Amino acid sequence: MLIEFEFSNYKSFKNNTLFSMEATNIDDLKSHLIDNKYLKTTAILGANASGKSNFINALLKFKSIIKNSINPEKQKNYPHEPFKLDINAQNAPTFFRIHFFENNSFFEYLFEIDKTGNILKEELYQKEMNKNKKYLFKRNKEEIKYNIRSFKEAKGLIDKTRENALFLSVVNQFNGEISKIVYDYITQKLLIIKDADCDNKINFISKELLKNKNIKNKTVEILQKLDFSIKDLEIKKEKVPEVFVEKIKNDDNIPEDIKSDLLENGIEVLKTKHYLFEKDQIKGFTDFDIFEESEGTKKLINLVPLIIDTLNNEKILIIDELDNSLHTLLIKTLIKWFTNNSKKAQLIFTTHDLNILDKPEALRRDEIWFVSKNPKYEYSELYSLIEFNVRKDKNILKGLIKGEFGAIPIIENLGC
Repeated sequence: MLIEFEFSNYKSFKNNTLFSMEATNIDDLKSHLIDNKYLKTTAILGANASGKSNFINALLKFKSIIKNSINPEKQKNYPHEPFKLDINAQNAPTFFRIHFFENNSFFEYLFEIDKTGNILKEELYQKEMNKNKKYLFKRNKEEIKYNIRSFKEAKGLIDKTRENALFLSVVNQFNGEISKIVYDYITQKLLIIKDADCDNKINFISKELLKNKNIKNKTVEILQKLDFSIKDLEIKKEKVPEVFVEKIKNDDNIPEDIKSDLLENGIEVLKTKHYLFEKDQIKGFTDFDIFEESEGTKKLINLVPLIIDTLNNEKILIIDELDNSLHTLLIKTLIKWFTNNSKKAQLIFTTHDLNILDKPEALRRDEIWFVSKNPKYEYSELYSLIEFNVRKDKNILKGLIKGEFGAIPIIENLGC
């Protein structure tokens, strides 16, 4: 369960930025809460180029650094992505911190990385239920100190840690029990989806999930309840088209065993099934290739299995531009479905769709966040609606359009 994510000097975010899934004491939509303390979902709204996607990118960057830290070649090519519109920020380090709950413990993990990829600071804390918070290790550049009683798995690994490698990742590589909990949470439970991935990354993950009969049947059920006419989904093996055969044979980046499997056994393709009619009589089914479906249909076929998996395994699903190709009523329904079925799973998404703020409310006031860009210095700022102390009966959509909360484009007269 994610509690907080904090970062600074990353892309359009110059200053320290804190995002929180802690609930406030308002009495809106109590069913949206985990243990009456934490939020199941949040929406992040803002104008084009305000920095919404860069918030998602910051989570991706944080996750990527941790995954690639033990790979010397990948770390050697670490791309520094600071706020570029400030001379001092260009050469300053980037900071990340996460606070979460997993395995009956609260964990807090942070690090600071400089422009060359070297780790300047790194710390890990744990707070077990009904116990005090304790440090597991602290690092200042190459000087690392660890808690001998509580983090014994670090013994003998300080000398094995390069200046550009995270100590957490090193200890995890040597099968440290606590470090594995933290590493696995960040790299496996945080599922981050960029909208541009819908034709590759999401498609691959969803196709794998749809091989599970229960997930497939539930996906079809949800699609039908959302007024889609799909009667079934099926994954089939098809021969590789002749136009791609030579390309596969000559591609040195594809391992030989995968080449052989593709050319001999074909590729897996996802098909949708629709009723076939003769006049007014159902005569069977007709298969459609996934690319024959509408953009909204394709997106939902990809997203619904991910949401089911997130709910089943108490993951955190983070989606950039959820509203692309989807109707407002569909988005509101997905939010309601998620919150009604979540125990500790969480959904975080960015959107341009202001209508999700319209009544009846799909979100609590503390589940609504905004991103605005400073008009003079062009840095992004992330903040919650709750900071404005709005009343429960406030028309939030009307207030946002009037500019009361920022996060909308400032448009001049185009003279047309």
